[in-house]
Amino acid sequence: MRGRHFSRLITPFTLMLALPACTGTSGGATDITPVELNLTYAGEETATVIDLNNLPPATPTPTPAPLPERVDISLMMVGDNLLHTGIFMTGKQDDGSWNFDFEFEDIKEFLDAADVSIINQETPFGGDDREFTSYPTFNSPTAVGDAEAKAGFDVVLGATNHAYDQGYSGLINFADYFRNNHPEILLCGIHGSEVNGDADTSSDAAETREFVGPPTPEGWRNLKDTTPHPSTSVKTDNNRIYLLDIKGYTIAFINATYSHNWESVAADAIGHLDFLCPYDPNTRRLTMTEVSQTVLDDISEADSIADAVVVCPHWGVEYTFQPMPYQTTMAKQMIDAGADVIIGAHPHVVEPVEWITTDAGNEALVYYSLGNYTSTQDYPERVYEAMAWVQLYDDGYGLKVDKERSGALSMINHYTYGPMRFGHIYFLEDYSQELCDSHGLLPRTGRRLNMNDLQSWEQQLLGDYALKKADVLGTD
Repeated sequence: MRGRHFSRLITPFTLMLALPACTGTSGGATDITPVELNLTYAGEETATVIDLNNLPPATPTPTPAPLPERVDISLMMVGDNLLHTGIFMTGKQDDGSWNFDFEFEDIKEFLDAADVSIINQETPFGGDDREFTSYPTFNSPTAVGDAEAKAGFDVVLGATNHAYDQGYSGLINFADYFRNNHPEILLCGIHGSEVNGDADTSSDAAETREFVGPPTPEGWRNLKDTTPHPSTSVKTDNNRIYLLDIKGYTIAFINATYSHNWESVAADAIGHLDFLCPYDPNTRRLTMTEVSQTVLDDISEADSIADAVVVCPHWGVEYTFQPMPYQTTMAKQMIDAGADVIIGAHPHVVEPVEWITTDAGNEALVYYSLGNYTSTQDYPERVYEAMAWVQLYDDGYGLKVDKERSGALSMINHYTYGPMRFGHIYFLEDYSQELCDSHGLLPRTGRRLNMNDLQSWEQQLLGDYALKKADVLGTD
């Protein structure tokens, strides 16, 4: 519109109207007094001259709000701490005392690096006043728990099929040992003398559950945050849900076992051992291929109060490389109930890691089994094991699993024979055929470890989730 007005002003007739009478000689300078024109044409607006020196200030473009700083929380777990005779005898000192620090020296860097570290304590601490025993009914020294605390484990899983090996009193001793000696450790799945009946909602029990978080840093924890973690701000009267506060986020843990090696639940184990599977209230007979509604309800409750829910089921069939179909069904049910991560134990061999998306669109990372951590079992596949490494993060939209940075590291439980003793935990990337040939399996059973088999198991079972040390520690 303005262009069209301007073209109409520039005409001879317009210029004649704009000029006054001239003075002076021909060809000389002429003084021209500008005259403001305000010409209007029928049906059009008045042409207006805009003063560019007096424009209104421009509206500034809003500065976008800064993105929330990403928060990362790393979680690691090792498998079954299975103390056969050769393992616990390695811990016997010359003066008759017991020390098991050696169990965790080879994973020190990972314990230091992880914000949350978990171990499955397969064998119970039934009491140091009893004989220490191996398979089939275990009793392990409480000094193992002292070593776990010193190493810096934050969570110990107690709900295993061997938890009741020493009966009711052994189960109580197992739970009370941690409660009385290492309250800084979150012991999951078992309950001691503070429990009466199926559950204890007393103020004393609630206070015990409120005190969570890693111990005051010392020794091997020197690479972790030197500020003690506060107690979690979230409370629950459900003593089957275990809460840990990390970097201001609440992480919930649920640990339960399919059985205690009985087909029916022992009456005095009820309320002291968390069960994964349902049982008939009259006969107490277990249905070991289903997940109980109680557990699903616990997961849902945990999901409503925590930023992330980690479920650690003791499940499956021993010595099988693949989970049973019913386990996948159970996993999906737990995911739909609110589980973000599932890390299983019991089969004594490594089983696959997979990302599961349910029909309802819920997702979780599932480790069906990490295998053993320490043992003297007698087949090659039973000394191949995995360490779970889960990276959680919050980018401003809530805590979630970083699928691309989570996975598992392959390890070897190396023991010697003659006498049979614990040797070392090696990462597969550091292992060799020479070490394979020196493993106690060969002189003990005639079975030889083979690097090709170990690497093949890693590829088949961990696949794209296989991690190297540098993936976690950031060093070569």
